[in-house]
Parts: sequence; C-alpha cells; structure tokens
Amino acid sequence: MTVSPQKRNAWGKKLEGLAKAEQRAHEDTLVGIYQASQNEVSNAEIAFRLGFKSASNITQKAAAGKAIVERRKGSRGGSSTP
Repeated sequence: MTVSPQKRNAWGKKLEGLAKAEQRAHEDTLVGIYQASQNEVSNAEIAFRLGFKSASNITQKAAAGKAIVERRKGSRGGSSTP
C-alpha cells in the first residue's frame, strides 16, 4: 500500500508534536521532583508518588530538574516561573 506524501507529512507532524509533548512532560516531571525535594518531601515519598520502584535515583533526577529550571529561567529572561 502506498501512502501519499500529504498523509506522510501530516503523520510526521503529528508524531513530532507528540514527541515534543512527551519530552516536555518528562522535563516537567524532573522539575516537579526538584521542587518537591526543595520542599523537604522525602525521596521515598517522591518515588512512591511517581510509581518508581526505588528512591535511589531521586537525587540525580532532582539535580536534572534544577538544571531544567535554571535553563528555563535563562530562556525567559530571568522569570521565576519554571
């Protein structure tokens, strides 16, 4: 079966949009982990709430979330909103 170029392009754009949304959701989760850790929520609680099997990598995820917050602040000209 042959797919028309228009249909291929339409699906390509849709899939690209979904991939971007997935990336944004992943980053937002890391930011949430960072923010929760800053509000003294335990690593075990964060892991439990997110359905992780272990809390062993929450600190690393929080560090990644902090980097995302800092990057977003820089790209917004110093806005305090992540």
